[in-house]
Order: sequence, then structure tokens, then C-alpha cells
Amino acid sequence: MYQQQVIMQLLEWIEQNLDQPLTLDDIAARSGYSKWHLQRLFKQVTGQVLGTYARRRRLSAAARELRLTHISVACIADKYQFDSQQSFTRCFKKQFGLPPAGYRRSPDWASHGMQPPLRLSEAPLPQADIVTLPALQLVGRTRRSSGTLEQLPHPKNELRQHAWRQMVSTQAELPTVVYGLTSLEADSRQRGAKRVVYTVALADQQAEGEAVFIEPGDYASFAYQGRVEELQNFIARLYDTAIPTMKAVRRPGQDIERFYPTPGGACNGASTAIRCEYLIPIRRITPSTAAL
Repeated sequence: MYQQQVIMQLLEWIEQNLDQPLTLDDIAARSGYSKWHLQRLFKQVTGQVLGTYARRRRLSAAARELRLTHISVACIADKYQFDSQQSFTRCFKKQFGLPPAGYRRSPDWASHGMQPPLRLSEAPLPQADIVTLPALQLVGRTRRSSGTLEQLPHPKNELRQHAWRQMVSTQAELPTVVYGLTSLEADSRQRGAKRVVYTVALADQQAEGEAVFIEPGDYASFAYQGRVEELQNFIARLYDTAIPTMKAVRRPGQDIERFYPTPGGACNGASTAIRCEYLIPIRRITPSTAAL
């Protein structure tokens, strides 16, 4: 049990320091063990090689920034402690099968090569149901908030709660289903920042708001039941663990939250219990496309 606790603390430290030097000597110095003993212990507890895991997590963090920001490849290489852009490109292509620029330009976001973070103490995520949504026409209201990738979860929580208060509280009766739609767009005012776009929408065509359309397509649907303030942590785990484990390909489109509100269980207040499905747009992988 003590050994597992040591590795759990080490894994947390690695996650918090992916943009810092992470040689075996650096990691061993943090742990207080010799690097030889630490490597054996890490392999024994996790089944993975410590140096390989740290490198793959660093490259996975870089891949996320490539997809979600407009920061240059050279700056990302420097941030994640690579000696040169050429060295970064070589390592990145080996792990993901594409050079950084090609990975960024691809319309789809394949999870191939992503290394999920190891979490030894958390419960497993629910299995995804692959569902096909028809085209939907809704009525909603949209709000936007800017920030860096690390800052975005907090404003999204605020956007969600504000949107619920603005849209849902005006209804005479509590809706059976409420949709929350999320996308990201560039923020030209701040280097490395993104703008989160959040729309809360209803199927009630008599509701006040703008026309909102959901395009038909396939989605990976995950069930969530818990506190509203923990929903963002759940979503983060879907992207860093569930989707890579599925080896899914995220296609262009909005993420969809589909809530089933009950009295006292809505997103317009803190510490309330909610029930929802979180749907991520994916492209089905057939045997023929998987072989390409």
C-alpha cells in the first residue's frame, strides 16, 4: 500500500510538471529513491516503463495544445523541453504517425498515440454507447468566455450556470430535456487563448432565443450522475482517458450535454445533483479505414 501511495503521488507530480525537466534523474530526485529502484517500483505498480510513460505524457500534452491552440510548433517544442523543433518533430511523428503541422491541420482528431494519464485510485469511467443523432432544431441562448486551456473549465462552469438561469428559469414548467452545446474558437486578442462558446437550448419552439441546429451524426455517449461542479472533471477524463482508450476519432462538431432535470437537480446552482449524458462527435472506424 505504501509503494502504491508513493507512485500515486509521483504520477500527480508528473502531471503537474509536464512542461518542466522530466529526466529520470529529475523524477528520482523528487521521489527520494535511486532512479534504478524507482524504475523497478514504477514498473511493478503500473506495468509501464517510467521514462517511456513520462515522455508519452509530455507528447500527449503537446498534441492537445497543437489541436486546441494556435501557438507555434517551435514554442510548443520549447515549452515541453525539447532541444529543438526538429527533435520534437521526430519524437512526435514516431508516437502519433504525423508531424506536428499535419496533426494540427487534420480535420479529424484521432486519439491514436495519446497516452492516458495513470490514475490508480479513481473509479473506472462508464463505457460509451455509440449513438446516432438525427438533425435537431432547437431554440437557445449563447454565451462566450475566453481563457487559456488551463483556465477554461472554470468559465465553462460559470457559462453553464448563467445560461441555465437565463434560459430555463423563464419556462413555466421544468423542461424534460435541456441541451448544452460546447465548441471552441480562436481568441485573437490573447496569444494562446481560446474562447469557449456555450449554448443552452430547448426543443420547445415557443421558447425565446435564437435558432440552434444540431447536425446528424455519430456520438460517443457517456452517462454522468453527480454534482454539477464535478462535471468538468468528468469531461476532462473523457478526453484524456476514455476517448484514447477507445481509439476513437473525434470528428468536427460540437460536444453535446443532454440533461434530464428534476426539481432541485438543475445546473443553475452550485452543489446540486444532476443527471446527464455527455456526447462527443466521433467517426465510426470500419475495418477498411482502420487499415489505412
